Amino acid sequence: MKAKEARAEGLLTVGEAAEALGTTPRTLLYYEEEGLVRPRRSDRGTRFYSAFDLRRLEMCLRLARLDIPLRTIRALALTRRDAATGEESGRSLVALLAEIRGHSRARIAILRALVRDLDRAEANLAGCSGCPRPPTRAGCPDCPCERDAPDADLLTLICDPDRP
Repeated sequence: MKAKEARAEGLLTVGEAAEALGTTPRTLLYYEEEGLVRPRRSDRGTRFYSAFDLRRLEMCLRLARLDIPLRTIRALALTRRDAATGEESGRSLVALLAEIRGHSRARIAILRALVRDLDRAEANLAGCSGCPRPPTRAGCPDCPCERDAPDADLLTLICDPDRP
């Protein structure tokens, strides 16, 4: 394929694809090395990515950003290709999807707890608005943030590290 033909088809170079996906060219090359995508090549070896390639890479990136292990992403991408039968493929993929669902539900629980903690911390910090005292245990002994730190783990991080 000629580069001009690739351009006429709307294909993107590795740099353009990386920019469109908000990642680096090296990441896309790594995913190619792992067998997750197969970009087309020009006569001179330039990689060109189709809209399908971009969708596939976007899914890989989304899963990776959720800390789904690369081995799991790779298994999703290659199971159908490597399976001897549809039944074998289906069983393997259902198991992988269950693994990702379990991982995702655990992440959701962590994120929900964080949002609750953020709400508590923010409510406490609103009480500091306009406070003229230094934001330390010594400077503001009855600080609501210090007082309520046991109820909002984020306040433990925010509050005076010299707290007893």
